[in-house]
Amino acid sequence: MRNNTGGNGSPRVPRRSGVVGLYAVPRLEELVADPDKLGVLDPRTRRALTTTALVALNTLMFNELSLEAEPSGSISLDRRDRLLDFKQAAEKLGVTADWLYHNYKDLPFWLRVGRRPRFSENGIEDYIRKRRNT
Repeated sequence: MRNNTGGNGSPRVPRRSGVVGLYAVPRLEELVADPDKLGVLDPRTRRALTTTALVALNTLMFNELSLEAEPSGSISLDRRDRLLDFKQAAEKLGVTADWLYHNYKDLPFWLRVGRRPRFSENGIEDYIRKRRNT
């Protein structure tokens, strides 16, 4: 039986007509770096790579659109946000950890991570800011 993978685990396809043997299919990153590699691909392989590239692009765009469509009232955990435990959150709120433990479900900035509740630092700051303005 013939080995249909390249040395680096990439799939192998027949060369263009008139050339004997198999060759490794270039990855999308390699094609971007060297578009001349497209010339050695048969039409079926080019279509498969095009489909893969379009699926990746659609996935990325869907994710971007989902982030933009997120309602502004919900908690959004961006890169600058930290998740705090009970002790850290209670200190930031100026309450005891015991009070927070008994009342956290009524607060808008908590979320469950595994089995433990955690608190969005940005959510706490927004909550405090809104309470000061009322």
